[in-house]
Amino acid sequence: MITEIKLGLCNPPEPIYLYVKNGELSGESYLWYNYNINNEKTIPVQQRGLTGYLQNLRLISKEFKGVRFVGS
Repeated sequence: MITEIKLGLCNPPEPIYLYVKNGELSGESYLWYNYNINNEKTIPVQQRGLTGYLQNLRLISKEFKGVRFVGS
């Protein structure tokens, strides 16, 4: 089976920053979440699996509530 690849032009995808934490909101559990820094709000991502291609992975040392850890 040969898959046809169509070429075209588009804008590059915007980066998506995901964080990992087991949590629960309104009785629904989640593993991944986004963080809106302007509203200081956690936005759960209900999908548990990641799909697609990983182009870049960065691990950044952060301090959160006085505890230093390495996260992405």
